[in-house]
Amino acid sequence: MSTVIKIVTSDNKIWNKAQIFTDIALAMSFGNKIILDFLCEAPDAEQIGIYNFLYSLSQKFKYDLTKVTIVTSNALEKHHTIDIKYLPPIHLLHNTNEYFINLSKKDKLKHFGMFVGRSNAPRLYLASYLDDQYRDKSIYTYHFNKTDDFHLYNIGLDDLVQTYNISDLTTVSNFLKKCPIMLSNGGSVKIDKSLPINPAQQLLKSDKNIFSSTYQHFFVEIVCESYYTGNTFFTTEKILRPMLLKTPFIVQGPKNFLKNLKKLGFLTFEHWWDEGYSQDHSSHQIHEIKKVIDDISTRTFDELTAMYNEMQEVLNHNYKKVLSLDSQDFKDLHDQ
Repeated sequence: MSTVIKIVTSDNKIWNKAQIFTDIALAMSFGNKIILDFLCEAPDAEQIGIYNFLYSLSQKFKYDLTKVTIVTSNALEKHHTIDIKYLPPIHLLHNTNEYFINLSKKDKLKHFGMFVGRSNAPRLYLASYLDDQYRDKSIYTYHFNKTDDFHLYNIGLDDLVQTYNISDLTTVSNFLKKCPIMLSNGGSVKIDKSLPINPAQQLLKSDKNIFSSTYQHFFVEIVCESYYTGNTFFTTEKILRPMLLKTPFIVQGPKNFLKNLKKLGFLTFEHWWDEGYSQDHSSHQIHEIKKVIDDISTRTFDELTAMYNEMQEVLNHNYKKVLSLDSQDFKDLHDQ
């Protein structure tokens, strides 16, 4: 008999931890096979404490860990005893493609675009930095709403202090007072909470013309990926968006995200700015990304246009690669 246990996560947090650990203990006590299902998400199982719990409990119940299967979309998840069933996130590609329209960049581009549904520490830090330093050079959304429980459970303030060693929260606090920010250039994006897909995925589905056409007006997107702590690699609609809309990107994500993106066959922008930030752990990465933002902010409209024209080979390559991407590409990465 098998017990399927569904685990709800965001980055390095398990939201239903008490129930999960109780269910695992109960299944082990009966000697059942255990399937831990991360619901097509991609946490690092070690970082969220799953392995340590399984080790300690298996000793108590004299339970054979080869009877455990983890179902995950983390391409880097491996284990010497526990069976790892990898599910490539190809469904996100299929859910994203239909919402994109063919765009061309306008003259006099703003420098930065950033689009956030749910808050967390690195998103909050980078978005508040843009708002404080480069408001006139940026287009951004930040849907945090202090009256909505969906947003209150994951603001990121504690992590900024405890993990990222940010002692001065003045800029962050001032930014949160302005939220929710739907589109800082005056537009709006509607969110339908009755739909089964999350707000981030609805940005295009709810009003693709407003949102997609926004990409005509800025040069580079600052992408904040969903899973960034520990050993993980997971491509969501967030990184697919700029590729399909032929927009350069800076990615806040797990260590070596860009390296693994290249293993999938994509190209990045190391010829135009320093991408060393991607080799840093997430706690330091945001500080290095700020330096890249500062560098790009000094470019004139004409310089942005020239850079964009130079990037056409990279942008066209990535666009075509997204359209040709399939499950085998992800499985080959997982098997390396």
